[in-house]
Amino acid sequence: MKHILRTLAVSLVSLAMANMAEARTYKIGSIQWIAFGPVNVAETQGLWKKLGVDVEVTVYGSNQELNTALENKKIDIAIDMIGSWVGMYMDGVPLTILAETDWSNGGDKIIAKPDVDFAKIKGQKLGVYLDKPSVTFFLSKFLGDKGVKLSDVQLVELEPQTMADNFIQGRLPVIVNYDPEALRAEREGKGIVAATSATYPGVIPEGFVARTDVVKEIPKDDLVKIMKGWVEAVKWVKDPANMAALKTVLNEKTFAGAKNSDDDIKGMLDSVKIHTADEQKARNAAGGGLETYLTELNAFLKANNLLKKDFTAKDILDTTAIVEALK
Repeated sequence: MKHILRTLAVSLVSLAMANMAEARTYKIGSIQWIAFGPVNVAETQGLWKKLGVDVEVTVYGSNQELNTALENKKIDIAIDMIGSWVGMYMDGVPLTILAETDWSNGGDKIIAKPDVDFAKIKGQKLGVYLDKPSVTFFLSKFLGDKGVKLSDVQLVELEPQTMADNFIQGRLPVIVNYDPEALRAEREGKGIVAATSATYPGVIPEGFVARTDVVKEIPKDDLVKIMKGWVEAVKWVKDPANMAALKTVLNEKTFAGAKNSDDDIKGMLDSVKIHTADEQKARNAAGGGLETYLTELNAFLKANNLLKKDFTAKDILDTTAIVEALK
């Protein structure tokens, strides 16, 4: 009898553990950026549920908040600029980059007051919404075209809304910001767009990341399903028949109750390059565009004495799940 009861107890525990595993909710963190709208689409349109995986999306108000949530395991996976993941890795956070999903392609902007003389910018304070390689790599390319080194200027990190406020009030002559706050700096601060991420194609790639210890806990099948949900959401976003529904998702979820007009939505969509399935295959393949970017970023960091911890693509990259999802 005791043997039977023991066997029954073990079976019940095993069943409970199996149910807990099946009921796991994966948490994805994002920010208010139109290129990441597909995660909100995948959740609201039930695309992940159809694939048999439960995912909850949280949209944070700034890159800093998202990064903190990722580091402290408040979320399982984050989507943002890949250069930021490199910055966090160098700061000692164990991270694995999972996929490249898109490029900022005009939405990140270097905005200046009309009277700024870039030949005399040395020693001045420039605002950046994030002091990470994702942003400094972009800024350094622009400054280099003006004959200025990144080390010649002082960087002030402020969150996007605060950054726009400071620019509008004349406290910073040049800022790096992204839409929609970049648009506000232009409109209300009489800002001139000196360059955008489209000026240097591929300078700000974006994608998924997870803490290395967390990603090891996620069953491979589940991770592939999460990536498949993204792939399906991108197809949905790119279908013109879904434009009205997409606007609702973006305003209610991605931008947290905003009232962006049709023109605003179109303008922001035009300022990013969300990769098609074929583009994702090429960028995430072994030896593909993402590996090339990481090699170039490493060279930039080394040349500017910013390489706090050396790395290769193999050290921080595992795109096997997205590659499998795209088959």
